[in-house]
Amino acid sequence: MAATLRVLQPGFLHYRQLSCSAVAYRKIIKGPDIELKERLWQLEFHQKEKGIVYDKKPFRITIKAGKKYLWCACGQSKSQPMCDGTHLNTQLKIKLKCLVFKAPETKEVWLCNCKQSRNPPFCDGTHRSEEVQQAIKD
Repeated sequence: MAATLRVLQPGFLHYRQLSCSAVAYRKIIKGPDIELKERLWQLEFHQKEKGIVYDKKPFRITIKAGKKYLWCACGQSKSQPMCDGTHLNTQLKIKLKCLVFKAPETKEVWLCNCKQSRNPPFCDGTHRSEEVQQAIKD
């Protein structure tokens, strides 16, 4: 989504094209203090790429209210499904970063381990697809 914002600088009045996500755009318009309901869990995640398939099945975890979690999006963390910072190794040239989310309530959830979910970090059943099943052979 692209938005045109009026930017005032001393002696100038011009328009600048900004590229941002729909969520960030709504935050600009509504103000940063308003919490968006559809992003109650996720703090920031605007990556379009998917990580490598780590496992064919999701990971069940009980998350605690108010605690911040870092879900591995690249699929290369050694402490799956959570991030261990492997993506920070410059020699691996990983473009993906972890997804940071804060739990609004204590709840048992299923986190995606195939890294192909359309609703990260939560499992949406994408691991049942033929493509994911063929990615990892038992």
